[in-house]
Parts: sequence; C-alpha cells; structure tokens
Amino acid sequence: MQEKFTLRNGGLISTAISFLMFFGLLLTNVSAAAQNYCANEVVIYSENFGSGTSNTAHPDVVNLQFDPTQGPMADGFYRTINNTQQRPEWHNTGDHTPNSILGKMLVINGQTGDFFVHTITNGSSGFLPGSYAASLFLLNVNTPGTCGATPLLPTITFKVEYNTSATGTTGWVSLQNVTATSVPQSANPTWIQLGGVFNLPAIAQRVRLTLSDATPSGCGNDFAIDDIKFATCPEGGPLPVKFLNINAVLKGGGVAVSWSTASESNNKYFDIEKSTDGSNWTTINSLNAGNGNSNVTKTYGSYDPKPVDGYNYYRIKQVDVDGKFQYSDVARVKVSIEKTGVTVLANPFVNDITVDFLSKSKQFLNVRLSDVSGKTIATEKWQINSGSTRLRFNNVSNLQRGMYIFTVTDENSNVIYNNKLVKQ
Repeated sequence: MQEKFTLRNGGLISTAISFLMFFGLLLTNVSAAAQNYCANEVVIYSENFGSGTSNTAHPDVVNLQFDPTQGPMADGFYRTINNTQQRPEWHNTGDHTPNSILGKMLVINGQTGDFFVHTITNGSSGFLPGSYAASLFLLNVNTPGTCGATPLLPTITFKVEYNTSATGTTGWVSLQNVTATSVPQSANPTWIQLGGVFNLPAIAQRVRLTLSDATPSGCGNDFAIDDIKFATCPEGGPLPVKFLNINAVLKGGGVAVSWSTASESNNKYFDIEKSTDGSNWTTINSLNAGNGNSNVTKTYGSYDPKPVDGYNYYRIKQVDVDGKFQYSDVARVKVSIEKTGVTVLANPFVNDITVDFLSKSKQFLNVRLSDVSGKTIATEKWQINSGSTRLRFNNVSNLQRGMYIFTVTDENSNVIYNNKLVKQ
C-alpha cells in the first residue's frame, strides 16, 4: 500500500492509493537501469552495497549478526556479498545493480523485526515540501521446493519517516509503508521492485528509511536486498505508467520479452528496443497500448527472432498520447549458441509453418512434414546462416485439419527437432 499525505489543520490526512505488486518469472534477467517511480527524479541517496568478491559487514544493518564465514548461513545472520548462494539450496545468481558483474547485495537469513535503518540529511536547507520516491529491489533466494510444501516466505516492509528536528530520537512522522507480502519462491531468480511516490508535507531536516521483516526465523525466510534509493520528484506525482518488471528469456531460436504495468494513464503505445552493447538502441517492434488507461496489472509480450551470440539487451519505451515518454528497466540475456535451436512460431498453423533457427554456423538442413502414420506429406532442403534465420514451410494451406509431425535433421541425419503440429 502506497500512502500519500497532505498537511491540513496541523495534522496529517492520509489517502491510501492501491499499490499492486506482480511477481513474474525470468530466466537470466539482469537489470541495467534502475526503474524510476517519477519523471526526471533526482537521486539523493542510493545504496548498491558496492562491488568485489569480499564479504563485508554493513553499518546500517541492525538486529542481525554478520557472518564472516564461508559455510551455510544460519537464521538471523547476514552477508554483504556478490552471490546469493550462501546455502546450497539457494539460487546461484548475482546482484541486481546495473552493469556490475561483481556487484554485491545484502543477503539475509531472516527473522522478525527491523534489519536495515538509514537516516538521510540534506544540508542546512533540509528537505523541502513536495513529491519524493523511495524504492528497492527484493529477491526470494530459495529455489522451489525448498522447505517443503509450506515454506516460510519473507514479508518485507519499506518504511519512510521524516523529522523536522536535526537531532534527537523522537519526533519521527510516518510518510509511507509499502509491504511485499509473502514474496514467493521462483524457478529462476526474480527481482521485484518495492516502493512508491509520496508527498512530504513540511520542511524536514531528516528522512529515515527502515526495512523490516514480519516473518519469523525458520526455513524459507531468506532473501536479498539491493539498489535502495531515495529521490526527489521535481515534476510531482508518479509516472503515468508504473512498470512492474521486464523479463527476457531464451525461447528456441529467439528471445521472448515480456513486461507488466501496475497502472496506466493516457498510455498510447510501447516501443520494444534492443541493444547489443547496452548503449546504442534500435526499435525492433511496437505495440499498441489499447485503451490507454488501466488500474489493474497488465502484461505484454514481444519476440526477437534474431538475437546475437553473446549479450542481448532489451528495454521498453512507453509513449503517452501527448508524446512524452519514459523507459523501463533493461533486461539482459546471454545467448550461447552451442547447438542449433529450432522454434516453430505458430502451433496450430494455418497457411504456413514459420520456423526460427539459431545456429553457430552456416549449414544445410532437411525438413520433413508427415502425418501421424509416418507417411511423408512434403520435404524441403533449407540453408540457414550463422546466427538467426527465419524460414517458412509453404504450401500447407490445403492440408486437411489434424495433427502432423514436423522433423528437422542435419546433413548427418541427426534429428535436431521433432514435434507434433496441428493444422487448423
């Protein structure tokens, strides 16, 4: 729940605004840009926990014990380290911070209570009234099945408070509490963003960020935190579209890109952009946003049939009806071509069978379509290039409806694809 506060008659009046969280799965997704919660935000404080291979203590961690060892981490301990696999059953993945292969994060074997507290000051002028954003990224480090059918799940709250006094332990006023309830286990490491936009009603000398866990110690309450951020929102209010995530995963010979939004206002369309170096971008597809307004989670998808060998970067450009735009996070997926990948794009098919290939080298392939009894319907010989190739098996529009077998073999008669297809 995101809370927006205004000052009225000397008191704080809170208006609850629904804050939706979506927990999506991803394969090898590495963010390359932290998502903003408001337009042109100016970062005042950020914590990405540094980089390197060493395990270090952190001054802002409270009520947990630092574990300097290399063995399995026990309940109530933490490490600031560059890999989540601090127990054998946990995910083996790096941090969330953009472009930091050896970047570190806060990895915790959790227990109930506050575990991170940081106080921010802003010089003699303090923090002026206005819009601000606070956010972080959170990962359940457990793989599915860890701790059985009913594992404990982290329940993390991100609290923001302000104080009009420059000193003292009292006088803190709550501005925002955002909770990720029962963060689920996932088959692949899945970072979710937690945070929102709020209004500061008066000049504040200090702002305090507190993270707490509502789940007791035990099997399953294990998580990582990264990229904590506090920023001003000079244009006021949240962005017209709230991105929840962007994922890029290998799918046969290409890459499937998906993203979700929590809410949309005056949204016109999305451009799917791709880069091979993380700096230079080209639009590979565009997608209409429908009616442009939504208060529920919406999920979109696109497909890149021609990834390159190595890293492929993807981001979403969201464009409003007035021409203003913003970008999503960046998803990065590594394509390693070790054997020929084959993807049939439409099953069932109608007029043709469209196939994407991802190959390490140029080669000739034999393609065969047969009925379920094994009788050959049609054959073709195709040449594919190194990298990505898209080809179509034509002249199948007159086939009767039903099930067929589509087989692809290499020049040595090795089967590299054999699957059932349905003719509509």
